[in-house]
Amino acid sequence: MERKLEETALLYGRLNAVDRERGTALLHVQGERHIPLRFDSGLHLQMLDCATGFVEVRGKGKFNAKGQWQYVRVERLRKSEAGGEPFDLDAFLNNPNPKVFDPDKVIRASEPFDVDEFIDFIRSSREDGSV
Repeated sequence: MERKLEETALLYGRLNAVDRERGTALLHVQGERHIPLRFDSGLHLQMLDCATGFVEVRGKGKFNAKGQWQYVRVERLRKSEAGGEPFDLDAFLNNPNPKVFDPDKVIRASEPFDVDEFIDFIRSSREDGSV
């Protein structure tokens, strides 16, 4: 029987569907499906306190065959600094120290490579436990 090792996880998203009885919740990450979370009784109150807010989740979990999180066991949780604040266009436009994209400072790959082959290599390495 093949045993897949758990991967270290650092995730940011909105915490939803906290079920303290079952020790489960869902993390909605921008552009992805909900990621199933598992937590022990020591995190019950903190999970309920952070419910429906933006959080940082640290823990360990497993990926499915498609490279998506199958689940993540929460080891540490904290409210995210983003806090779900709405975008402020005036603050963005009037920022005295804006981050400016400089195409001359972009680090490029030294030789061409096949992205699909690279992704397949990462997935297979996760499955056999070598990464």
